[in-house]
Amino acid sequence: MKDTTGVASQPAKQKELHIAPMLDVTQPEFLNFFRILTKRAVLWTEMVVDDTILHSQHLDHHLNYNPELNPIICQIGGRSQSSCQQAMSVILNKYNTCERGYDEINLNIDCPSSRVSGERKFGAILMHDKQAAVDVMQGMHAASTTHYQNLQQLDESIHERKEPVPISIKTRVGIEMDDGEKLDTFDHLVDFTNRIRMGKNEAYSDRRDSSETICKRFYIHARRCVIGGLTPAQNRIVPCLNYPRVYNLCRQFPDCEFVMNGGISGLKAAKLLCRGTAFSECSNRMDNDDAHNVHNLEISVTEDEHSVGNSDHNSTIAVDNVDSTHDKMQSEHESMHRDTANGPCTICNTNNGGCIAPPVVAPDNLVGCMLGRACMENPAMFWDVDRYFYGEESNPCQTRREVLEKFSEYLERTYPRRCCDDDDRKTSRLPAPSVDMRSDGGCFLCQEFYGSGEQIKNDPEGAIRKQQKEKITARAIGRCLKPVRGLFFGLPKGKQFRLECDRMNRDTKIRNCGPGYILRKIMTSMPQELLDQPFVKTEDLKDEDVIVHVAPVNCRGGCNA
Repeated sequence: MKDTTGVASQPAKQKELHIAPMLDVTQPEFLNFFRILTKRAVLWTEMVVDDTILHSQHLDHHLNYNPELNPIICQIGGRSQSSCQQAMSVILNKYNTCERGYDEINLNIDCPSSRVSGERKFGAILMHDKQAAVDVMQGMHAASTTHYQNLQQLDESIHERKEPVPISIKTRVGIEMDDGEKLDTFDHLVDFTNRIRMGKNEAYSDRRDSSETICKRFYIHARRCVIGGLTPAQNRIVPCLNYPRVYNLCRQFPDCEFVMNGGISGLKAAKLLCRGTAFSECSNRMDNDDAHNVHNLEISVTEDEHSVGNSDHNSTIAVDNVDSTHDKMQSEHESMHRDTANGPCTICNTNNGGCIAPPVVAPDNLVGCMLGRACMENPAMFWDVDRYFYGEESNPCQTRREVLEKFSEYLERTYPRRCCDDDDRKTSRLPAPSVDMRSDGGCFLCQEFYGSGEQIKNDPEGAIRKQQKEKITARAIGRCLKPVRGLFFGLPKGKQFRLECDRMNRDTKIRNCGPGYILRKIMTSMPQELLDQPFVKTEDLKDEDVIVHVAPVNCRGGCNA
């Protein structure tokens, strides 16, 4: 075992938690709702296609960036170098001017839908068409570089950016084509990653020169993608997960950063996967003051637990030592996964060459994890991101009432009520039309929250008649209520809350009072003690499906990394 005495320790790099991009989900309303739950998680826009960016007159309806959303990543889709380059320029020139803007622009090489990868030939299909993928990344890199050079000509006091906006990709560990062709090997993934990394359509070599890289960040969904044979929903659950392949990829490209996605059930699982079981053991003995200094912690590893070569019994090792026994054990475990045939894995019992065992010590450049559908189904779990995952002293909100009150205020600012104006325009998308409220003020229907003017009080039937003409569309109301539907997941009245959201959305009489009013009205239908019930800390949850499998050196399963 290598002696770690005197080895300079570096602070452990803060891991990241990402909220995955989801079509028709991670829209502006959803992103603002999540920013109420957590100030630290990295948000993503839904994928916006290059043609939409270039030709839509309502780009704000899809993006609607504001600085309060940072950190945030914008994802685009396309296969044309020129179109994607122009689309990225539009985004940067519109949103990344003097303010902070998007922290990163990501290219979708992950979506398997027939409309995306089938008809339009972008998304996951680009793993098969390497030349097109490289061309698009070259165009995006050129757009970012040009934008940065233009900013440099401005007074430095009016912009903060010190480097070009980074570009990245979100992709899979492999792909299976509709004609049966499989590109589902580690060698293919390494070759594809290197071409994107270097921006050159050249075969992979073991050259470590990173001076010419154009892409240094990769978001990897740890499943292969099946084109044609599975629906997008099935592609999220049917292909087996292959976490060791992601760990191997991290070690293959130490100059790049990786974020892992796929099958991660919650915050406990995310923390375990991107830090490792050794960190988990250590963190149970950590003082609060040491929360960000994992490098100072040491753990004991016995020969009975992990047998490696001539390691000393009960030897003590440093967690951050790249040549530590833990790293050797993990590398050996991953080699077994790479070299053996199909499963099931004897450790995690995953079939068909998959493995979901977390690493003993995660690679340093596995910088985070990404969660997707859990954000929509059970958003309440993310109330604890800042404290549990990032080590903050507290979270922004402590109860569901706090969350809903703040989100109602956001909706009232973003979608002003239309029950008290004489403007005939409709509120159907962002930005909502700016209208002048009538001087009589108030509304017979929403007066319980906003007050009422004398004229409305004296003519309530007239107020109701004016409500008959729809000004705020059902689709706009639906977008606003969608993020909160799962907020009471697992609680006795959770279904009642969802049903009340649906009922209120269908009620045409109150629609013009705005989504903020409707949400406040829904809150009155819930038990008040439930609204004020404190959220449960992540470590106190009993029923969360947390990954508990450990990956020791003697895993002889058939996990094909």
